[in-house]
Amino acid sequence: MLTKNGTIIKGIGGFYYVKTDIGIIECRARGKFRNEAKVPTVGDFADIDIDENGSGTVKKIGKRKNFFVRPPISNIDTLVLVAAVKNPNPDLLFIDKMLLIAKNNGVEAILCINKSDLCDSADAEKICKIYENADVKTIVTSTLSNVGIDELKGLINKKVTAFAGFSGVGKSSILKKLTGLDLQTGNISKKLSRGKHTTRCVELLEYADGSYLADTPGFSMLDLPKFPSEELWRYYPEFLSYADGCKFSDCRHLNERDCGIKNAVENGEIPPSRYESYRVFYEYLKQKENEYK
Repeated sequence: MLTKNGTIIKGIGGFYYVKTDIGIIECRARGKFRNEAKVPTVGDFADIDIDENGSGTVKKIGKRKNFFVRPPISNIDTLVLVAAVKNPNPDLLFIDKMLLIAKNNGVEAILCINKSDLCDSADAEKICKIYENADVKTIVTSTLSNVGIDELKGLINKKVTAFAGFSGVGKSSILKKLTGLDLQTGNISKKLSRGKHTTRCVELLEYADGSYLADTPGFSMLDLPKFPSEELWRYYPEFLSYADGCKFSDCRHLNERDCGIKNAVENGEIPPSRYESYRVFYEYLKQKENEYK
């Protein structure tokens, strides 16, 4: 019996494929994981036993620095949020939700504005402007003209990076450019203005030594993290410097008078869409808190 450690790069049908220094080993998981209610997940660091036939068994999972239930993936370093300038139009509420999820999990976020070849450069710059103070790296890309692809590759080098975004925004096309793999791409659904789902499972793709990419179906369905509604404003980096201007120390930044954050929105210092998503998410969190009482 040979013992090795490695990274789970794919899981399907009860089998886990673990990359080790002697290659990728197909493994089953030991029954103890069912008893512990802990399932091996793509991205996990795992200790495995390999028998004389080359079949492996996952016997231990290392400590996770983060974990997502849906889609099931762990130990992400970077989350790339892909939005198209048009076709489909960018969903700013979705972007803001994913930024909250990334920040809550200690994951670096990169906002990738794709399909820049479909519009004037000013259109992409408007989106980047919204997030210039939101503690997120923005990059404009086009897979047709190769704009921004090398820069994006440099930003995620030697990291485990997950991609998220609605179908049709160009995730698979970007992954193909980065990896050289012929990944399936979808066509835009005219009825829904979104693409058809083309990715079937979570899988880590090692496109260079120590650099992994994951296309993650279902990320758009992730719910907001569970934290107190009164703490939400702290997850908006551009709000922080204006909170000292609030008259009330317990200001919720909604209906109070003399609110520094609301004043900043009115003065054009905080983008209206960012404040609007704050209001939407606050009401959602507050509703959940009332349900738990």
